Amino acid sequence: MNNGRFFSGLALCAVLQVFAAHALGQEKLWVTTDRTDRHTCPSTECGVAGRLMFREGVDILERKGQWVRITKTYSASCTGGVSEYIKSGNKACTAVNGIKDGKFAEWVQSKDFSRDRPKDPSEDASGDYSLVKGSDDYRIYKDPFAKAARALIDDGTCTEDDFKEIGGWMASTNRGEGVYFTYCGGMKVNNKVYLDVTSGKTSR
Repeated sequence: MNNGRFFSGLALCAVLQVFAAHALGQEKLWVTTDRTDRHTCPSTECGVAGRLMFREGVDILERKGQWVRITKTYSASCTGGVSEYIKSGNKACTAVNGIKDGKFAEWVQSKDFSRDRPKDPSEDASGDYSLVKGSDDYRIYKDPFAKAARALIDDGTCTEDDFKEIGGWMASTNRGEGVYFTYCGGMKVNNKVYLDVTSGKTSR
């Protein structure tokens, strides 16, 4: 056997695999705004299936003008002509809304992304801030997050270990803007503690 030719063949295969990976569109982008909407088509007129947060990364599958597609098509779960997956905006299961044959893909505006991941705002967190550094929207609400965590620890509702385990506060999807939650004393529904960052009040 010609070992030189054999190893050259292996090297060529490795190179071809690298090029194939790039050809599949493995470009990575990172969110640079506090939040950006995931639409059902490349238009702000289309429904919003959810949001991406600051520093989240996505793989780009397709570009169209100032928009990029970040998912393959999947079921819109259409019932009665509307999608159960669309959180806000146009929920109609129509081609105009990006939903064809009951399926859609997610699109985001490229202006809200960068090829370089933004610096982690919690990188130098210390004291009570280190307890909540994994929170959603940390860079916006780090002060009320840390203040609420300390108050809950001082009154015995939570422990420092609770916050270290969870990482901080998570945005609530069913209680509206500005409401976040964490878990104290366990991971069941009745262990949830909510925080309204506008008022600074916490509740079960």
